[in-house]
Amino acid sequence: MILERAAGASSDTMHRLSLSRRTLLKAGAAAGGGLVLGLTLPSASADAEGFRPNAFVRIQGDGKVVLTMPYVEMGQGTYTSIPMLLAEELEVDLRQVRLEHAPPNPRLYGNPIFGGMQSTGGSTSIRAAWQPLREAGAIARTMLVAAAAQRWNVDPLSCRAQSDEVLHVPSGRKISYGAIAAAAARLPVPQSVPLKRPADFKLIGTPAKRLDTPEKVNGTAVFGIDVRVPGMKIATLRQSPVFGGRVKSIDDSTAKAVKGVRQIVRLDDAVAVVAEHFGAAKGIGRASHRMGPRFTRKTHHGRDRERARKGDTPIGGGCAEHGQYRRDHGSRRQKGRGNLSSAIPGARCIGADELHRACSQGWV
Repeated sequence: MILERAAGASSDTMHRLSLSRRTLLKAGAAAGGGLVLGLTLPSASADAEGFRPNAFVRIQGDGKVVLTMPYVEMGQGTYTSIPMLLAEELEVDLRQVRLEHAPPNPRLYGNPIFGGMQSTGGSTSIRAAWQPLREAGAIARTMLVAAAAQRWNVDPLSCRAQSDEVLHVPSGRKISYGAIAAAAARLPVPQSVPLKRPADFKLIGTPAKRLDTPEKVNGTAVFGIDVRVPGMKIATLRQSPVFGGRVKSIDDSTAKAVKGVRQIVRLDDAVAVVAEHFGAAKGIGRASHRMGPRFTRKTHHGRDRERARKGDTPIGGGCAEHGQYRRDHGSRRQKGRGNLSSAIPGARCIGADELHRACSQGWV
């Protein structure tokens, strides 16, 4: 089944999905038998050719669910939380969902919130996927139930989806999603499907083990730094240690002697080492340090850390005004609630100055 849905999901308070006549709906089987659901999330782009899908859900013949998403996992748990939305409505175990990252293609996967760039940020991933991914799961679930009922020649209302299966309640018959995925793909797409109410959630809002942890532990996860393309070179930088510093001189003869180094690039405030691999550029030879680049040091008159902490030094916009406010009004408590000393016996309050010292000295 292929569903290309217009961007702009209905309100979260709605518990039924209404698809307009302007929404393009198609149904078809995946290669080798299965159910494919393509949908457009609110961050998708659109052009004269119509709405472009930026997410694909595939239910394979073996029952595995594959979700291809444009959002990047950066430690915030996207690769687990977004599959949760789909698994909740589809009635499958979270561990059955395998997530594949979308290929680089801003035209298909660009985020208009960021000017059409294919990017992730601003805490938009869950907000954008909340309704469409649940709808995708609900539509797939409804079609799977309908396919099972058709095979058994029973009323779909006498069946229900549970744990990757469709159950015929009166007789107890069961059939797996994988066994009926291809049949479901040939059915008409429903125009309205029920979504779960929050009180019925089994996965959403519950603790879950991250799906991407095993690959990160066993080393099979592919990070950006792991990507290799034909003819690709690796570059590292050695930058000026202070703002405003400029490259004064370099001796790149030693760096060029390191095996694998291909070029030394001098920039205004940095020196780049271009090499065949990371070891030559940064690791084994420490090529950038062997060049011994010297930088000019721009003096920042009147900029002193201790004075800045007191608000007396204009470092960056607004600091001078803030310092003047502190001198005029003093430090004020904005809000207080409870009593830390009585709540935690032996507790000690740490002031901003002490915390600043701890941070600057590397304690925290």
